[in-house]
Amino acid sequence: MSDLYDSIEFDTVTYMGTSGGLGNADSDARMSYYGISGLPTCVFGGTTLLVGAGDDTANGSVYDPVVEGMLDDATAFQLTITDFVFDLMNSSVSVDIELVQDIANDGQYVLRIALLEDDCIYSSTYYDNVLRDMLPETAVTIAATGESQQVSQNFPIQGGWNLENLRLIVFVQHNSTKVVNQMCNTQPTPAYSLRYYALGTRTLITEGSHTFDQCALFNTGTETDTYTVSLDMSDLPPDWSAGFSYEGDDYSSTMITLAPGEQAQFFVTIDAASAGEGAATVVFHSQSGEANDRRLVYKVITADTQILLVDDDGAFDYETEYFAPALEATGRSFATWDRNAATVSGTTLSNFDIVVWQCGWAFPTVDAQDRAALAEYLDGGGSLFLTGQDIGWEMNSEGGDAIAWYHDYLHTNYVNDDTNDFTLEGVADDPVSDGISLTISGGDGANNQDYPSDVDPRDAYATTIFSYDASRNGATRAETETYKVVYFAFGYEAINNAADRGIVMQRIVDWLAPDVVAVPGGDAGQADLPAAATHLAGAYPNPFNPQTTIVFNLAREQEVKLAVFDLLGRHVVDLVHGRFVAGEHPVLWNGRDTAGREVSSGTYMVQMVTEDTVRSSKMTLVR
Repeated sequence: MSDLYDSIEFDTVTYMGTSGGLGNADSDARMSYYGISGLPTCVFGGTTLLVGAGDDTANGSVYDPVVEGMLDDATAFQLTITDFVFDLMNSSVSVDIELVQDIANDGQYVLRIALLEDDCIYSSTYYDNVLRDMLPETAVTIAATGESQQVSQNFPIQGGWNLENLRLIVFVQHNSTKVVNQMCNTQPTPAYSLRYYALGTRTLITEGSHTFDQCALFNTGTETDTYTVSLDMSDLPPDWSAGFSYEGDDYSSTMITLAPGEQAQFFVTIDAASAGEGAATVVFHSQSGEANDRRLVYKVITADTQILLVDDDGAFDYETEYFAPALEATGRSFATWDRNAATVSGTTLSNFDIVVWQCGWAFPTVDAQDRAALAEYLDGGGSLFLTGQDIGWEMNSEGGDAIAWYHDYLHTNYVNDDTNDFTLEGVADDPVSDGISLTISGGDGANNQDYPSDVDPRDAYATTIFSYDASRNGATRAETETYKVVYFAFGYEAINNAADRGIVMQRIVDWLAPDVVAVPGGDAGQADLPAAATHLAGAYPNPFNPQTTIVFNLAREQEVKLAVFDLLGRHVVDLVHGRFVAGEHPVLWNGRDTAGREVSSGTYMVQMVTEDTVRSSKMTLVR
């Protein structure tokens, strides 16, 4: 992660168990504090635990969205290491804590100081960031803006440690919530470095024009720097607009020079001129070229949207690759809520006819706040599709309110966390699964199912809808007098072909909210229609690079025109224009325009015009 973030933005402590040669009692105590059992486990910001590591985590990039989602969090604490000495006879550190806004100090805030060593060798392997000593914690006693507290500590250095490889990380943590509020370290301050924060929520359900809470840019380097602050509006519908204000003037882009320690404040406005969703992204770019760009995404979803897709899969993009194309094909309007970026309330969920909550394999997921929001939504008559491997295992392990929620709202019993079976059969006459056989490995699915779970209906409200075999079940649906739930104890994203994903999603949507009809002019929806129905199935893969296949189906022989447009409605290329027989037709787009030039990364619309209908679908090119 060192190539993605500088030492002011991000730092790491490695806690090694005492079963190895680099462990110590302090490391064991910290792992116990976080409740770590499975190894390796990454804990971000004190609260987000991601368990396990595969080949794709080797460079840390899989964790990038998790870290970036925390960088904009505002904090009341300013930390400064005013002095430190590493010496075999007399090592010491002095820290200044200052409050830049009031806090409700409940006695749970503490200052922690970790002594680390890099380039530690054990069994011929070198390790960095190894915890050598956790100094005694100090209670934070201040509470009002402008108050400060000074902390000084002496600490011992053991003879086997390399003084040149030692460093300190200082952080304020709330003992009860475990949230890390601020950190600093003894690494050299970069010449060019930027930080930023955003107040309030950056995803809103609203109409018309809305101005978000303040965001700010800081120069945290040692040199004066000039920054380009611009607004990327490529994810706004063509008739929406956005801008930001700085010192009373409105901009879509401007340049600002800041001396070390200076800051600039901005307010972003989005004008939602029509129904749907749209996002505007503030981009901070250092002209020095030595600091990475940073981005803040602001999003508006209009209240008349039918389906909310909650992206709760941590660092992965399953919502874009697997869920969005299937939801587009249903013809219902939908929007995506990034659970990494913002929590979601029951009031927010109540705006939507259906909530699709996808968890991938991220931990923790569907936490206490999420469960409360979903309970409020369902008690108000909502309809939920929840999918993800090991949700039941996590709720069962947590016990208490977690497993009670699982029983009470999913109406399901958790049986086992790993069937080691990747094929499921539907249930005859079931409105969701009748006649469907699923494979959840290989193909063009996510191929991520390490623990497809075994579950059973708990009560008379619930029924099995997919089974691995005669004695093990993988999915349930429940219908009470108030709400409906479809629950997959495996990842929908792992279904190994787009056609099955489309059929399953269409049937789930139709069963959850049969009175919610497709948006006029939207995708008709390929699933649960006769095999010969005219429809646009969309692009697969999506996102793509450098090419994708667009599939359409005709109920009868007729004229078809298939063309690509950008989000401003500008024509990019005609793919086909002619007469086609009934049936399915795949069409390849190589990401080039009419002149044969490669088009830039971005989202494009493919439009199908036939004698029967006009259909469109989005696809994203990522170069």
